[in-house]
Amino acid sequence: MTNVSRYDTFVKSRVLDGVGIVLVATRVLLRQNHRRRVLTGPISMIRLVLALPLLTVATMFAHAEERMLLTPPKGFKVVAESSTDKTKTTVLVPQGQSVANWTEKLSTQVLFKQTDEAPEVFRARAEKAALAECPGASFEKLKGGTENLYPVAAWIETCAKPKDGGAPLQTWTKAVQGRENFYVLQKSQRYTPGAKQLKALTKLFDASRVCDTRVPGQRCQQK
Repeated sequence: MTNVSRYDTFVKSRVLDGVGIVLVATRVLLRQNHRRRVLTGPISMIRLVLALPLLTVATMFAHAEERMLLTPPKGFKVVAESSTDKTKTTVLVPQGQSVANWTEKLSTQVLFKQTDEAPEVFRARAEKAALAECPGASFEKLKGGTENLYPVAAWIETCAKPKDGGAPLQTWTKAVQGRENFYVLQKSQRYTPGAKQLKALTKLFDASRVCDTRVPGQRCQQK
C-alpha cells in the first residue's frame, strides 16, 4: 500500500486553484466586455491559451476510476478481447503463440458491478468447477485477506491430466473484490515452473493490484 506524497497533493491543489482563478477571471472579463460592448480579441486569445494547460491537467484528474494495474511479461501480446455490459475479458500470449496454440496464457476479467461475492467464495466455486473439469486437480493457497485495502484471494490450480490430453496445466489465479467491480487475473502455463519462473510469477501477481485514483491509500502506482 502506498501513500500520497505531499508533492502530489500540492500539485493537485495548485491545479484546482488555478482552474478556479481562470474561471473567475473569465467571468470578470465577460462582464466587462458586455458592459463596454468591446471585444478584446488578441488579449482574450492570449488568456485562453494560457488557461488551456490548466484545463488539460484538470481533465486528467476528472478521469478518475477504479482499475487493476497490470504490466504483462515482456513479449506478451493481446490475442483476444471481448466485452459485454456485464464483463470484459482480455487474453495475452507470448509472441509466436496464439489463442488456440499456447504454452503460456495471461488473462484478465472485469465483472462489472458484481461486488457482492467475497474472493474466498469465488475461489471455492472456481475450485469446484475445476474439479469437475479435471478430476484429481490440486490446489494451493497463495494469499488471502486484503491487498491495498481490497479483499483478495490468490491460489494455484494444477491439473496433471487435462481432458484435451495435453501437457499438465498449472494456473495461478487472483480474485479481487472492488467497490465498483470484481477483478480476476489468471496466468496459465503448460509446464511446471522452475525457480526463476516462480520468482517472475510471484512478482507479476504482487505488482498486479486493484487501485482507485480517487481514494487516499489506494492510489494507482505500479510497484
